[in-house]
Amino acid sequence: MKKLKKNIKLFFVTIILLWSGSCTEHFEELNSDPNNPVDIPSIHLFTQVIIRSVKNELCPFFFQDKLLSQQWSLVCWKEDDNYFPRSLTYRLDNYYITDLLDLEIVIRKTREDISNNKDIERNTSLLAAAKIMRVWIFHLLTDMFGDIPYSEALQGLDVNGILTPKFDTQESIYIDLIKELDEVNALFDLSHVANFGEGDLFFDGDPALWKKFGNSLKLRILNRSAGTPWFFTYDMIGTGPFTTTAGDAAYPNADAEMAAILNDPAGFPVLTGNEDNVQLFYPGLPYRQPIYNIFYTRTGFVISGTMVDWLEARNDPRLPVFAQQTPDYVNGTSTDPYVGEQNGAPYCAADAEKISLLGLRIGYDETAPLYILTYDEIEFIKAEYFLRQGNDALAKAAYEAGITASMERWDTLMGDYLSEPEVAWDSATYDGEKYQRIIEQKWAGCFTQGWQAWHEARRTGFPARIFEYELEATYFPDMGMPVRLCINEGEVLLNWDNFLEAQKRQNIEETNYGLFSTDGIKSQMWWHTRKNPVPTEIDPPGKGGREGVVFRIVVPVGE
Repeated sequence: MKKLKKNIKLFFVTIILLWSGSCTEHFEELNSDPNNPVDIPSIHLFTQVIIRSVKNELCPFFFQDKLLSQQWSLVCWKEDDNYFPRSLTYRLDNYYITDLLDLEIVIRKTREDISNNKDIERNTSLLAAAKIMRVWIFHLLTDMFGDIPYSEALQGLDVNGILTPKFDTQESIYIDLIKELDEVNALFDLSHVANFGEGDLFFDGDPALWKKFGNSLKLRILNRSAGTPWFFTYDMIGTGPFTTTAGDAAYPNADAEMAAILNDPAGFPVLTGNEDNVQLFYPGLPYRQPIYNIFYTRTGFVISGTMVDWLEARNDPRLPVFAQQTPDYVNGTSTDPYVGEQNGAPYCAADAEKISLLGLRIGYDETAPLYILTYDEIEFIKAEYFLRQGNDALAKAAYEAGITASMERWDTLMGDYLSEPEVAWDSATYDGEKYQRIIEQKWAGCFTQGWQAWHEARRTGFPARIFEYELEATYFPDMGMPVRLCINEGEVLLNWDNFLEAQKRQNIEETNYGLFSTDGIKSQMWWHTRKNPVPTEIDPPGKGGREGVVFRIVVPVGE
């Protein structure tokens, strides 16, 4: 890992320079422009994909992922924290014309090199890693939108390639992503697999760690489609309890395939410690962590009241990592060290001195790593799986291992945390409550991974507080949480017929920009097989440290 950190500056410089030619006696080579190469080595493209794709997932426009998951909030620009349509309209095509296109080139070039017996060992490893990255990106996209272009996508490089690809069903995409990862695992089992070089910013070209990444990603995909087989009752303030039924597995074979992985650690190794985490380190100026780069010029993003309340209720030692003490507390004018801003407030914070900024490691460290997939997430996935199988002992062990790994990853001392009443496994009275604890710990642990937190919140209905209250100034009253993002209009016009077909197939509603489901079930993600409550009670004043009059503002889009 130290070697990896030392070499990161070299990697970034390599991306800028791309590659340079050697001396030659041929005039046509001397006359070529080194700043506009006609070909780029596969490893350089791959390095660029890692840098850009990590930024794309973890630093999207206005951090709408962290706002949707209610981990972060805003003290200004409040419309972007109120389900403003602009914030939920996404340039899907950005991924296709950048990261996915570059990965397609890497895959084609490595396959060609292998067929020509050129550096077979290295190219085989790079091919497998590129396929894992492609699965990761497609999985992220389909969980944002549902049906997306997949089987006919990325053909623009071909003379007769399809330029208006169909939208594949999310179910078929999931099944193919699982198949791709099986093929990747088989590739890594070949004898001619070797380290593919320092252009890999995740694992320094180590195929063994990439194999763990691929199988761990497969666990994430399988678990998301495995269902939530419990009834849940929410405390719907002002309207009484709301009970929602269990959800069947969207993919009935999910648990069987998870068992095949977990029962064969030699054949299907997964992340087994924080040293295996899929993360990107940054060397600092001029290659600073992208969250730091944004916070360098603006400080409107703060920790949410939902997150602060959840952490404080459990005496969670991660709170000082996720948030800073308020200026008022530091100055001695307040006795409350941590105060979050509640999501969906209708006005800018009147006094920012009362609100906690995000922690130094979260937004103010130019070298802090960004996480893609972590060991603690894998343990929480295992806990959920074992609970579904009725194995309480293994579920408890995995749950506690996940919490311990998260504490270690965030450099906190756990103390007696596992004995806290809202944390202790044995204090939960039934399986549904244990399940809730697993999911909410996963939600807290992936504090900078907002998309994953949002996907899990929609799938499971937890943290419960997100669904028990409505945003005070939501642009869509009585609709609850959005079930999907909407695709940028310009992109839709270029592929209109296929887009309309996908909209109809998914029962996406024509009203409210297609963001919501009026009955709580229709137009959800394929894997979302249970109903989430739609709250009718808005957040009361004072929640999350706010004070003020409770009212809604609904402004027509564009005004």
